[in-house]
Amino acid sequence: MEKLIEIEAGKFNIRPYRDEDEEGVHKLWKAAFGKEMSSSLWHWKYLKNPYNRQMLLCVSETGQMVVSYTGIPYRTNLQGKTVEMTQLMDIMSHPEYRKTGLFIKTAHAFFEIFGKDILFVYGFPGKYHLDIGEKYLGYKALTKSVSYLSAQIDVLASRKAESGRIERIMDIDASFDRLWEKCQDNYPFSIIRNSDFVRWRFLNHPMKKYEIFGYRKDSDNGLSAYAVFSVEGKKARIADILAPFPEDLVGDFMNQTACELKGRGIERIETWLPENHFITKTLTSAGFINSPEPLGIFPTVRNFEKAPLLEWTSEHLFYTMADADLF
Repeated sequence: MEKLIEIEAGKFNIRPYRDEDEEGVHKLWKAAFGKEMSSSLWHWKYLKNPYNRQMLLCVSETGQMVVSYTGIPYRTNLQGKTVEMTQLMDIMSHPEYRKTGLFIKTAHAFFEIFGKDILFVYGFPGKYHLDIGEKYLGYKALTKSVSYLSAQIDVLASRKAESGRIERIMDIDASFDRLWEKCQDNYPFSIIRNSDFVRWRFLNHPMKKYEIFGYRKDSDNGLSAYAVFSVEGKKARIADILAPFPEDLVGDFMNQTACELKGRGIERIETWLPENHFITKTLTSAGFINSPEPLGIFPTVRNFEKAPLLEWTSEHLFYTMADADLF
């Protein structure tokens, strides 16, 4: 699990993260990004999540952290089989050691050590980092792009309500597990959105506040759908959503949620979703407009031996911004 290398700048050890490395990683973060990273956020992401650890460091002879290559290996549904796919995040190198090859060597060591356990690593880089990844690390952009959807609250709230009802959810229970089990066939390639995921990702976040709305059909005592919102001023973002067919359920859910948000002065809702997924199409039918993506992000993967073909992945992978650390 360790790899010793020597370059002109000295000798280095590429190895997994240890608990005693936290202070050194925080120093690396500040050097790389020019700002502090809170311990609570670091602990939430990597030490308190319900998943395995995939954290690799490149350390100098003096114990200085010079590269960090880390990710979270989410449990994922692949046509009924549970597998792992890793979202890369907080990847960084010390400014004094850039262009030395240490970053690329650490990345390849990460692939060697963890690649046997996961289908692929993924992320949402901009064009600059995508180009670097394609050139040196085997990254490939999905052939289907991300859709940016937005809607005026007034438009959504004006749609006719059906027979369901919404509720604000303050605690996560087994109803989320039952909803995932009911929906998973409609999501043949997706992070498993069960109670463990929702609780950790949204309720336990140490710095961001999310609002979780559930939808129940009158004919169904269980949870029929959920959506997670983050609110900033007069704008709300859908950070995550899970719903089965049919289309009218999502439309009614958005109508009732929009009425609730409108009463609080919110004027607009936006979200990012894969362009070809049925949820994207149902939101468009409900009143959302598909516009040019404003952030310049590219859904990107780096496949390993057991991964599906890129074209199949592009057609079937479901993701929301909850699958990233952007929001």
